[in-house]
Amino acid sequence: PSQLIELKALMGDSSDDIPGVAGIGEKSATKLLQQYRDLEDIYAHLDEHSTRVRNCLIKGKDIAFLSRRLATIMRDLDIQLDLDACVLGDFELKTVDDVFSQLEFRSHRERAHKLHGNEAAGIVKADDVVETVIVRDQTALDDLVNTLNRAAMIAFDTETTGLDQMTAELVGIALAVAGERGYYIPVSHRANNGAGQSSMFSEPTGDQLPLDEVIAALRPPLENPTIPKVAHNALYDLVILQRYGIDVAPIAFDTLLAEWLSNPISKFLKLKALVAHTLDVQMTEIDELLGKGKDQKTMRQINIEVAAPYAAADASMTWRLVQPLRDKLADECVGSLYHKLELPLIPIISQMQRKGVALDVDFLREMSDQQRNRLSELQAQIFELGGGKFNINSPKQLNEILFDRLGLPTEGLNRTKLGFSTDANTLNKLRNEHEIIGLIESYRELAKLKSTYVDALPTLVNPRTGRLHTSYNQTGAATGRFSSSNPNLQNIPNRSEVGRQVRRAFIAPAGYGFLAVDYNQIELRVMAHISEDATLIKAFQNGLDIHRATAAAVYGIGLDEVSAEQRDFAKRVNFGLCYGQGAFGLASQTGLTRAEAQSFIDAYFAEMPGVKQYIDTTRARVWEQGYTETLYGRRRSYPQIKAGRRSRGAGNEERAAINMPIQGTAADILKQSMIDLDARLRAAGCAAAMILQVHDELVLEVREEELAAVGPLVVETMEAALPDGKSLRVPLKAKASWGGNWRDMHEILP
Repeated sequence: PSQLIELKALMGDSSDDIPGVAGIGEKSATKLLQQYRDLEDIYAHLDEHSTRVRNCLIKGKDIAFLSRRLATIMRDLDIQLDLDACVLGDFELKTVDDVFSQLEFRSHRERAHKLHGNEAAGIVKADDVVETVIVRDQTALDDLVNTLNRAAMIAFDTETTGLDQMTAELVGIALAVAGERGYYIPVSHRANNGAGQSSMFSEPTGDQLPLDEVIAALRPPLENPTIPKVAHNALYDLVILQRYGIDVAPIAFDTLLAEWLSNPISKFLKLKALVAHTLDVQMTEIDELLGKGKDQKTMRQINIEVAAPYAAADASMTWRLVQPLRDKLADECVGSLYHKLELPLIPIISQMQRKGVALDVDFLREMSDQQRNRLSELQAQIFELGGGKFNINSPKQLNEILFDRLGLPTEGLNRTKLGFSTDANTLNKLRNEHEIIGLIESYRELAKLKSTYVDALPTLVNPRTGRLHTSYNQTGAATGRFSSSNPNLQNIPNRSEVGRQVRRAFIAPAGYGFLAVDYNQIELRVMAHISEDATLIKAFQNGLDIHRATAAAVYGIGLDEVSAEQRDFAKRVNFGLCYGQGAFGLASQTGLTRAEAQSFIDAYFAEMPGVKQYIDTTRARVWEQGYTETLYGRRRSYPQIKAGRRSRGAGNEERAAINMPIQGTAADILKQSMIDLDARLRAAGCAAAMILQVHDELVLEVREEELAAVGPLVVETMEAALPDGKSLRVPLKAKASWGGNWRDMHEILP
C-alpha cells in the first residue's frame, strides 16, 4: 500500500487527472517497483533500466514527481472542526425543496419535510390520486366506449410482452379521458398456478374479454378523427394497435416528444421521471412491477389486479401532462414546430417500421463464412508481426504488444487505466509507424461489421413478415436527426467495400426496385444560406463542385488546376467547420501540424469571411442566449454555457452550438420532405412506400412500372421542402438512384 502513490506517479491515473510518465504503463511501473523502493530509488539507478524505459523516465522526471504529489493524500493538516456546527439547523424549506426536486433527490426531500414536521414532501403516489377501473365484461366495455365517444381527449397506452413493436403481443389496453381515473382492459393475462404465481405457460384467465371483441369495440372511438388522442411515446403504442387492427388517429399530442422538443437534453424523457418532475406524482417503476434479472416476469404474468393500477396510472398521468407541456412548448417558442413537423411524422414513421425491408439472408450467411476466413488470415498476419499470439480485442494485451514489445512511440497519446489508449483515433496516429496498425484496423472493422450486421441481421428478420423492421427514434439526437436501432442503419459504413457489401443484402422483391434519393451536400448549402457567404452562395448557384471551388478560392488557382489532394483538404475543412472544428481537429485528421492547419483555415476564412462571421457571431450569441436554433425554430440549450462556466465542457458545447443550426436545419428539411412526400404519394395513388431513412437519404420501395412517375415526384418534393414562408439563398439539390438492392444502384435523376 505504501507504494501506491509511487505506482500512480509512474503510470498515472486518468480518473484523478494524474498524468504519470509518458511511455510507462502498469506493467512497466509494477516491474520497477518490485525492484526499487520509490521514485528516488528508481532515478538513482537509471543506468540499470532498459534504453526505452530510461529515456521515458528522463523525459518525464518532473511529471513523475508532480504526479506523486498529486497522488499523495495530505494527512497532517491542522483542521479546526466544530462538530456541533455541523448539526443541521434551520433552513428555508421551499428553497431546499425546489433544489431537491430539480435534482430528483426524493428521499432527501422527504427528510427535509420531516425535519420541519411534515410527513410528506409534496409527493403523492399515483395510486392515491388515480381511480382504476378494470373492464372485465361487456357491460363495462359498453360504458367505456360511451365515455370515449363523449371525450374531449383520449389518452391511450398499451401493455405488452416486450419492447419490439413488431413481435410484442398485446396484454392490455389503458385509456383515460381525465386525470383522476384510468381504465384498464386486460386481454391476455395468464391465470395463476397453484402457488399463486402466473406462468408464461398458464392458460389465459377467464375474467377477460375476447381480444377481437375489445378491438371491434374500441376501433370507432380510437379512429374517430374528431377526438384528439394523446400518448407518451405514441409511436410504440400506435404500431402495436395498428398490428391489431386499430389505426389510432389523430395523434394530437405526444408527451415524450413535447418534453424532448422543449429541452432536447432533458433528463425526464421517461414517463415516470417526467410525471415526478412535472406533477410531483410518484409512479410505480416497471422494475418494481416485473422484477429484474432471472426473476423478471413479463406483463402477461402479472396479476390483473396488480397490473391494472400501473397501466391506468400511465394513461391518466399522460392525460394530466398535456396541459403543462403544452404551456412549456409555448414558453420555449417551439409549439409550431411540434405541431407542423414532429407530430405529423409519427404515423409516417409507423408505416415505415411496419413495412420493413426484405433481406437476402443466404447472401449474408455466405458473406459471414467469407469474413470468418478473412479474419483468420488477418489474425495470423497480426500474430506474426506482433511476435506471437495475443487477444487482439484486449486493450491491455494490445498495449503490451504495441508499446512494450514493438516500442511504438507514445508521445501525445491519451492514457487509460490499462496504459495507453488503443482506440481508433490512436491507431490512426500510429498508422505510419508499423504495418501491424493497418492490419489491426482492418481486423477491427471486419469483426465489428460481421458481429453487428452480417451475423446479427438474419436474427432480426421478423418470422411473420419475413422482413427486417428497424425502429426509428425521433428523440435520438439533440439536433433533430433520426436515430435507429435493431439495427442501427445510420452506422452501416458506405465508404469501405466491406460496408457496401452489407447494403447488398437489402433487396427489393420481384417486380419492385429501390429508389434512393439523397440530398446533395445539404449541410454545406444550409451553411451557405445561414452564413450569407458570397463565395459559397455563388458556387452553389452556379452548380459548381463546392469542394473544388473552395480549394480554388483558398489556393488562388483555377478550378481545372485543383488537385485531388487539394480538393480533399477543402472538403475536410468545409465539413469540419460545419461541426465547429478548429486547427487541432483538422491537424488530427490530415497529419498537418497545428500551425499548418491554422494557416489553411486562415486562408479559408480570408476567402469566405461570411463563414468566419457566422462562427464568431454564433459563439457570441450562445454565450448571451444559452441556446441556438434552426431555421424552423428548433432550439438546443447548453448547460455549461448557460451556467457561465468556461470549461472544457463549454468548449465542446461551443462546437455543438456552431453545428446545431446547420445540421438541425438539414434534419428539419428532411423531415418536412417526408411529410410532403407522404401526402403527394397518397394523392397520386402510388404503391411506392418509404422504407429506409439514413442520414440525408430516403429509400423507397417502388414498382418498376411506377418509377417513371415516382422518381421525378420524389426529387421535386425533396428539393422544395422548406418551412412556411422560408427560402434558401442557394438551391436544394437531390439525386435519385435506382436498383434491385441498396448497393448496386445507378443514378437516374437528375
